[in-house]
Amino acid sequence: MNMAERIADLSMIWKQASQIFPYFDRNPIDWDGKYREYLSKVMEAETDKDFHLLLAEFINLLGDGHTDYMFPKALQNEIGYLPFLLRLVQDGYCIIAATPAYEDFYGAQVLSINGTPFSDLVREVSRYSYHVDNFVSRINQMLPFLLQRQGNTVETTLGGFSFDLCDTPLTGVQPRPLTLPHPYRKVDSEKLDIRVYDNGILYVKLYDFLYNKVADEVRNAIEQTDGLRGILLDLREDRGGMTVYGAKLAELLISGTFHACKKRTRSATGSEIASASQISRWSKEAIEEYIAAGYSTREEMDECIDFVKNRHYNRYVNSYGADDHTALFSGPCILLTSRYTASAAEDFVAMFRTSRRATIVGTATSGTTGTPLMEPLQCGGWFRVVSIGYQMMDDTEFIGYGIQPDIFCETSAEDLQRGYDTGLEKGLAIL
Repeated sequence: MNMAERIADLSMIWKQASQIFPYFDRNPIDWDGKYREYLSKVMEAETDKDFHLLLAEFINLLGDGHTDYMFPKALQNEIGYLPFLLRLVQDGYCIIAATPAYEDFYGAQVLSINGTPFSDLVREVSRYSYHVDNFVSRINQMLPFLLQRQGNTVETTLGGFSFDLCDTPLTGVQPRPLTLPHPYRKVDSEKLDIRVYDNGILYVKLYDFLYNKVADEVRNAIEQTDGLRGILLDLREDRGGMTVYGAKLAELLISGTFHACKKRTRSATGSEIASASQISRWSKEAIEEYIAAGYSTREEMDECIDFVKNRHYNRYVNSYGADDHTALFSGPCILLTSRYTASAAEDFVAMFRTSRRATIVGTATSGTTGTPLMEPLQCGGWFRVVSIGYQMMDDTEFIGYGIQPDIFCETSAEDLQRGYDTGLEKGLAIL
């Protein structure tokens, strides 16, 4: 890439975020100042890899899981891919899938790679990817950028091994399912894992909200289950999708009108920004004189400052159900969550938390949702910028934190190694 193209791509990220990012009040970053800082860095980047990492680092300063940079496929292929997949559990990052050469290390916690403590690698990857505490959302995609193409060495709780990065993404291998020694019968479904346990508990595993028949299939399962005593919805692997599909499912279990979150999106006309920019240049004394003379109010002057600082919003709440709506099932309900519960799945969890309709069991969710703008760049990569800000209905902040469970329960490395589903066991026991 030539210098002009590099500058244009960085500038596009900066411009779009300046216009629609909804959290400049919660993240009081000097976005214009950071743009100038990274403009110099981009111009000085020695390699294309360095340039792309700078784009990822720049947009990650905004600290939002729906605001990030995706590398060009050609660059990711050049860097390579891990021959295993990592997942954060109670004990740290563990191997949950691998090529046949490393199957014996399933469930092992990674302690170090190439002599570097894995906790240090996690902190380094956090520069480029959304993170909460030690959870990094894209660690499997980002980690190869910090490794060698060949001859890497890893130490785990089950021993050490050497590995090379792969030419293609890991395919054909899946995490081993966690199970319980409890009898159940399977319910026919096109895409869902639906079970009825012998104690009358209906279990549904939801991997995403991209399936438009999810509510129909759960409705059928509810209607066909005699002696139904409780429902357990497993969202621990649910990465989101369409909130409307989740809402239709929630209507089966929540009566009346209900809500998920308070929302807001940026609002300003060109003339409002222009007028505010003029007033923002005044001294404090001049502003006070203007207010004292009765030409404006303090609220109006504060609003002008909000326009200039990218923090003026339209606020709204989405409603679901209806006042005369009656849920199909009103008995006990459990939601299983984890750090991998994200986006529309968090909207879904918020519906139940707001209505106090279910007990949430597991760990905090990812803390990221909202409709993102998506735009390609000349360099071959593309980026997202979230356009809607969220809060719980009681004003609790969960973006960047996660929705907290009512009862904490977390999978351990030992659970992975023996294939035991502690979270499901906890949920069934509560029901």
